[in-house]
Amino acid sequence: MLKHTWIPRYALACAVAIAVAGCSDATGPENFDPVRTSDVASEVLATFDDNPAMLAIDVLGSAFPDFGSPAPAGTAPATTDRDWPAGISEDLRLLNKVGPFLNPANPAAIFPADYLGKTFIYNPDTERYEVAPDSTGAPEDGIRLKLYAVDPVLHRPITPLDDVGYLDLTDESSPSADALGVLAVVQGITYLEYVASAVQATGSLTFSADGYLFDGTTQVRFELSHQWSETTGATVDYDIWVPEGGPAISLDLNINGETEAITLGLTVTHQGETVTLEAIASEASLSGTVKHGDDIVVNISGTPQQPVFTDAAGNELTNQDLQALAALFGSIGAILNGFDNLLFPAYLVFSVSILAGW
Repeated sequence: MLKHTWIPRYALACAVAIAVAGCSDATGPENFDPVRTSDVASEVLATFDDNPAMLAIDVLGSAFPDFGSPAPAGTAPATTDRDWPAGISEDLRLLNKVGPFLNPANPAAIFPADYLGKTFIYNPDTERYEVAPDSTGAPEDGIRLKLYAVDPVLHRPITPLDDVGYLDLTDESSPSADALGVLAVVQGITYLEYVASAVQATGSLTFSADGYLFDGTTQVRFELSHQWSETTGATVDYDIWVPEGGPAISLDLNINGETEAITLGLTVTHQGETVTLEAIASEASLSGTVKHGDDIVVNISGTPQQPVFTDAAGNELTNQDLQALAALFGSIGAILNGFDNLLFPAYLVFSVSILAGW
């Protein structure tokens, strides 16, 4: 389905990979184990991979009904498309193409009046959702979308259709903000629940979400805030954690609206250890550090075209470090892509479409 995102997935993935892969046994303190850090990504990623509600939303999302009208033509901010080389420079280039469309719903009426209290079912002939003839069970202040068993390989509903649960979308708005409640239940288990809100002012947009994801075993909490302004640029605050002392990932990202410089801070916490990445990047320069606790284990320098990663003693990282970076790159990208799918119902209701250049 179409990707709607404020998260520059691949750049953030690369940042996490640098933080972990750069801290091999050869470069970091002896008590630092990179496997434990990568387990943070693996544990969070598993909640997406083993989640039947997320899989159903991913497959069926493109068939959901349209709730808002398309964004007016010409409302996208200007973007740049520099001819930077591939690699890390490609990730930074994509960051500079982020721009939102928003045609917000009226806070008093997120859904059309004739949709309220209705249940929508999938029609395999039209491959679209439509109102059920005998519509019952839906929330009075929202709608219900039936969820069906899907084929994860063919990426389509299994036929004949097997009704496995539902997705409830409810209007939680206030006079100051559009807000949507999202609840996904499969086989009587709540796998996803969050509230998302969107606030638009002149030349700016704030989108946020707060809730949890459950795979039947592990609950992952999240709080997200995405802000965009014509004058100051884009800011992302992203917190993910497993309650009761589980692993946690926190990242902050800013893209300067004038200089297009990128500032990134990322913290990975697990088993009492903390890895922190801080970096600043522009078209011509790249600098930053990776810390394990209070100790610098990696220095980042060079340019986006030719990044240089050295250990605290000034030695370049080994090929093994770089291979580990590439391996973790994929897993972190999958996590961020998972959040794209998780937030898709809210993007659809709010008519939010983010152009990230791919």
